[in-house]
Amino acid sequence: MDFHIRKGVDIRLAGTAKEEIQNFASSRFLICPTDFRWLKPRLLIAPGSSVNVGTPLFCSKEDERIVIVSPVQGEVMEVIRGNHRAIEAIVIQADSSPITFANVSFPEPTNSSEIAELLISNGLWPFLRQRPFATIPTPDTRPKALFVSCFDSAPLAPNFGILLKGKEEYFHEGIRRLHQLVGKDCPVHLCLPKGRSNQLFESVEEVKLHYFDGPHPAGNVGTQIHRIAPIDKGETIWFIHPQDVATIGRFFLTHELSFEKRIALTGPCAENPCYYTFPYGTDLSALLNCETTNAQVRKISGNVLTGNQLTKYNTLRFYDTQLTLLPEGGERKLLGWLLPNFKKWSLSHTFLSWLFQHHIFAHNTSLQGGRRNFVMTDVYEKVFPFEILPLQLMKACLTEDIEQMEELGIYEVDDEDFALCEVVCPSKMECQKIIREGLYKIKMENQA
Repeated sequence: MDFHIRKGVDIRLAGTAKEEIQNFASSRFLICPTDFRWLKPRLLIAPGSSVNVGTPLFCSKEDERIVIVSPVQGEVMEVIRGNHRAIEAIVIQADSSPITFANVSFPEPTNSSEIAELLISNGLWPFLRQRPFATIPTPDTRPKALFVSCFDSAPLAPNFGILLKGKEEYFHEGIRRLHQLVGKDCPVHLCLPKGRSNQLFESVEEVKLHYFDGPHPAGNVGTQIHRIAPIDKGETIWFIHPQDVATIGRFFLTHELSFEKRIALTGPCAENPCYYTFPYGTDLSALLNCETTNAQVRKISGNVLTGNQLTKYNTLRFYDTQLTLLPEGGERKLLGWLLPNFKKWSLSHTFLSWLFQHHIFAHNTSLQGGRRNFVMTDVYEKVFPFEILPLQLMKACLTEDIEQMEELGIYEVDDEDFALCEVVCPSKMECQKIIREGLYKIKMENQA
């Protein structure tokens, strides 16, 4: 089935990663519980403990079956705590010759429950997330559909063909196992970019293929779910990144447990934008010191729209496959937007740069305006492809009107779906934060 996304906008940013794959090694690893939305961790190890690949580090207090495991063999050096003694990071010092995979012996699983048990006990279950809320799903539940978004339309997004290079067989096996996990009555949807090479994904059996084209957020899984299988109250849909599918496939095909991932180093400030391979949690300080020769650089785990700024810990979030280096802004310009400019971008064609459709911009972090109350305008609708009223939904979240939130479609969206609204907002509102807090309020009410 084909879908054309009309509402949205592509932000053309300098610093696309070259199709070159390098390895990066570090002996220090930081595992952060905050990578997992709203998970309340219970520590399972202590400083000085020896860990192997797959050793449980902490579990969820709400469901102790959900565990986060060590990606490397080494020793736990420190447990860093923040306010109210909340766990911020677990520091692991890897062995001199880091071992990043473990051989796991297990009998061939024959049913869904056995596959689920293997994923849970080996720390692979957190690769799965659910809508609504974008949290790790409860192992006892099953979704009405499973989505695998096979492309990303965000600025400087990595090429999935490079991310999965050499992992094609693992990806096929991963899809087969996930299909066994969710059952025959649950469709597996692969969402592909129309007009590009999709041979790897089109050769997968027993899945439903859907083709999307148009501007960002055509590659967001939320946009794809909204078009294919909209979520009603009480329903859940699972989704997973293709690279994580390949990790699961490798586990079942070779009995090797490995948490290595491939990421794209991107952005205007990247000296050598390319692809790197390393286990999740790797301390990237040495890499960033080589890349960021200028101190005025913002390091972002993820893309510029939805990523998190790296401040205390130089490690990528668990689900991110992109590292973006962006110049810091903040300087004031004489006459600002009154001057004609070919190097600035705006949705409203304020600058003449809109005449050059393929111009690449070196955006910085400047806010480009001041914060104010909501301005009544239709600017959100120009970039929001859902059949939902975005301004009204955000206002309902701010007033904590749960009934109105549900009527306006809160279960259909996540904060990343409002990233472009935040970019074009004339009021400079933190749209993603508003939606995230609204979702948390709904989740707490449902649990009460």
